[in-house]
Amino acid sequence: QEHLAAIRRRDERDSTREDSPLRPAPDAVILDTTALSPEEVLAQAVRLVEERRAQLAG
Repeated sequence: QEHLAAIRRRDERDSTREDSPLRPAPDAVILDTTALSPEEVLAQAVRLVEERRAQLAG
């Protein structure tokens, strides 16, 4: 729990700093892996890549 609190403090500090705040790129795709197995994460990531490739191909 102490480590989690430290990570949260670091993330808050990094995302709210004035110079170069840590934020996702405007076109970033956020993949929430909280409740996913490694296999499910891979499947979701592959699906997202395939969807984006299809979009770019027209």
